[in-house]
Amino acid sequence: MKKLSFLLVWTVLFIGSMAVHAQKKGDAFEPAHLKGIWQLCHYVSDQAEVPGALKPSNTFKVLSDDGRIVNFTVRPGYEAIITGYGTYRQLTNVMYKESIEKNIHLPMLDNKDNMIEFELVDDELLYLKYYIEKDLKGNELNTWYYETWKRVKMPAMFPDDIVR
Repeated sequence: MKKLSFLLVWTVLFIGSMAVHAQKKGDAFEPAHLKGIWQLCHYVSDQAEVPGALKPSNTFKVLSDDGRIVNFTVRPGYEAIITGYGTYRQLTNVMYKESIEKNIHLPMLDNKDNMIEFELVDDELLYLKYYIEKDLKGNELNTWYYETWKRVKMPAMFPDDIVR
């Protein structure tokens, strides 16, 4: 009888410790490979019902390994400009926070935290979704913004069609 009681108590303790261990493991998240240079892209189509092809723009996002973020735009025929900067930190498997120091495109985000939902697909496409409550003048926007970014990669060789 003592063996049965001991075995029962040991089993309950073992199962309980496994549940606690699983809960702790579930609370953690895997850091996503967000760092890198990303190019903003848009879906372009000649048909309203079809999203179309993904086309690159001249806007870039740099997520550095030290937690800094810089957005910039290349203006053909002119110098490139920084449009925003700050820091970022991943919070969960699907969310990171941008702490914006300065943003000339969305100045209502200056010195604010912007929560960004993200999905990273094949370590190549980064889908972002974020909410903006008010514009710079305090008018209600209550709008969700969706962005598609493509990771910038180094080709094996320098392209022949680039004029320097």
